[in-house]
Amino acid sequence: MRKAIFLIIFLFIVNSGRAIEAVMSHSIFYLADPIYDGNINPLMEAYWQVNAKTVHFSTNSEKGIIARLLVDVSIKNDTGRIIKEDNYIYQTRPCANVAELADLNILELKRYLLTPGFMKVVIRLTDLNDTTNRITLTDTFTVPKVTKQPFYSSVELIDSFFDSDVRSPFRKHGKQYIPLCESFYDAYRTSLSYYIESYQLKNIDKSDYPLIQSVFISKNDKGPLSESYLRIDTITNPETGFISGKFDIHKLVSGNYYVNVMLGTKLHKTIASRSIFFQRLNNYKNTEQVVAQKVAMDTGLEKVNVVDLNKTFLAKYKLPQITAILKMLLPVVDAAGINTIEGFLSKPDENYMRYFIYNYFQTIDAKKPENAWKEYSDKVTEANKKYNSHGKPGYETERGFMFLRYGQPSEIVTQLHEKGSRPYEIWQYNILKDRQGRDLNNLVILFFKQDETDFDFRVLHSNISGELHNAAWRTYLYNPQEGTSTDNVMSAAEQYIGTK
Repeated sequence: MRKAIFLIIFLFIVNSGRAIEAVMSHSIFYLADPIYDGNINPLMEAYWQVNAKTVHFSTNSEKGIIARLLVDVSIKNDTGRIIKEDNYIYQTRPCANVAELADLNILELKRYLLTPGFMKVVIRLTDLNDTTNRITLTDTFTVPKVTKQPFYSSVELIDSFFDSDVRSPFRKHGKQYIPLCESFYDAYRTSLSYYIESYQLKNIDKSDYPLIQSVFISKNDKGPLSESYLRIDTITNPETGFISGKFDIHKLVSGNYYVNVMLGTKLHKTIASRSIFFQRLNNYKNTEQVVAQKVAMDTGLEKVNVVDLNKTFLAKYKLPQITAILKMLLPVVDAAGINTIEGFLSKPDENYMRYFIYNYFQTIDAKKPENAWKEYSDKVTEANKKYNSHGKPGYETERGFMFLRYGQPSEIVTQLHEKGSRPYEIWQYNILKDRQGRDLNNLVILFFKQDETDFDFRVLHSNISGELHNAAWRTYLYNPQEGTSTDNVMSAAEQYIGTK
């Protein structure tokens, strides 16, 4: 009789009559097909988390305190047909006493192979200690078709990750990645962690390697908030399959944000990208952040001055010329501008294209934007004279691109027949103003020709922040069939670059 009374009181204490509170989310990854070589199939990771204070607990035969949930999973396609079902009982780890329940984390992760198309997943949780205590969680999404083009998995937000060899559903690549089941960060969360996988990198043309991969936080899916919320990596190996990391967000003001991942060529042409939305609620404030928060909360339209473009310097240009001007701007616009231009190039909208160009030069010279255009077009003309290559205008070559972005180098060293090396050229900048307006010293850009099919030089390495930093540049530059490591020590590349 005493045992029954204790159980009734205990159930009341740990639940207090609250209905189950739970959240769920999902991510889409891909697995190699076990039958058809070269194919990959979509795999959903579905994860849900329950507030332990909202379920009933009982004692098992070993006097451990446990909760048991009946889990019913149903996944349907756009016609309503059930394509996956799963039913099982989830049991929490036994706790020795009520105090241990405070640290109990009820979190589950299940994986299901899917097919491309619209999906609706429904997870029903029923408390087996009180079957009237239940909740239904629903999520809808579309699984994209697999193509031969490079692409990313979902951007998975991670609660925490750590090294571990313990076998568990959360283990990947020697670490335990504990997923975050809702994309909300309150003031108690001071860091944001992520996990992302990449696929089909082997299908990227070798001339685009090494690649530049960036992960950043933004107010939209265009460009980073600042360097504090930006991570840039160089990819030299097409087998590179995943990235993970974290950002310190303890000073990130309240607002709506995105975590973005972008893969681009060394000239920052976007190859693949993904993003995920999250919300931040933070009571940390300083003067700068108060201003930033007011800006972030301003949902009004930007002030736009409507200009009659027929009366501007752009009036004389036809659409093909407008398209060419947009390409000329790729070296000098920011990440958001690059995305906008690439959008225009794939889906032209002549009126907006003209406004984009006009607004760009107006930010340089508000009173006479045509003067800013004239000054820049003179640089383009100079780039064309110096770097035109086999029918390609100079501004579209890699040297022309860097010339427009950073200007004339202090010194150029060209080595076309150095023993043991492929043809290369070094640009030395004694003093350079980078893209953030800072004065920097002793910077270099290394160009090379990998083989006879290269009509012009391509970027191999630079120590300029934000450009391709390829620590393995020697592997690409030196040709062991034509020289020895001793010859390489005396090369101009070693003298000018060394460990830069």
